[in-house]
Amino acid sequence: MEATIGSDYMPKRLSRPSEYAYEDGCRPLGKFAGVLSVTLLVYAIVSVLLALALSYTFVDARMLDEYAFEDATDDDYLLIIASSLVFLLYVAERALFVICAFTVARFSYRAMRNLYTVRSTVPDMSPGATVYWYFVPFATWFLPAKGMSEIHQGSIEETGALNTSNIVSWWWGTWLAMSILSFISNFMGRTDPIMSIAVGIVAIVLGAVSALFLRKLVRRIRAAQDQFSQGSLAETFA
Repeated sequence: MEATIGSDYMPKRLSRPSEYAYEDGCRPLGKFAGVLSVTLLVYAIVSVLLALALSYTFVDARMLDEYAFEDATDDDYLLIIASSLVFLLYVAERALFVICAFTVARFSYRAMRNLYTVRSTVPDMSPGATVYWYFVPFATWFLPAKGMSEIHQGSIEETGALNTSNIVSWWWGTWLAMSILSFISNFMGRTDPIMSIAVGIVAIVLGAVSALFLRKLVRRIRAAQDQFSQGSLAETFA
């Protein structure tokens, strides 16, 4: 939640335009935010369904056998359905993940450049860094969250409000937990397959929760930037 500072509040400004600023003024986030609003929700739903399908392993351990589908008989229709769903939902989850990751990168880059365009003093990270830190070992554990936090903080402050939300922490915390548990699940795959599936299911559910937090975060940033990227403010600092 945010608390309003007051109508006479004006965010601090850089003394001169940044090299990262758009020359033609702020650009809308609606296209990317709209795509993410849908794809992140679908991703969360697909992830939960995948977790449910995988949980059939605890009913029929043959799900762990890579040849179970080929050896199944007509009486094993539940096994066939569960195995088929796991495969289809996994493919869908991976495809949606790629789409979401690409769109989040575009969204973050544009949102950060918009903040530089209005000369906000909040950003410290370059627009490009909000994207490439996801791919740098070790730094990927904390710097992407820093970039998104700057975008969120700066966007809210530009509306004349004080940001008191910890949604970035919730999003990144669930994402890190998902990543760690996924690693543990993969590591346990050969030594304890059942426990590996159990840990993997928890990781998948956390991924769904993280996606929903990110969806809410994107909507908050978009709503804030819609206020200052259209009209007099955008024209003043273009």
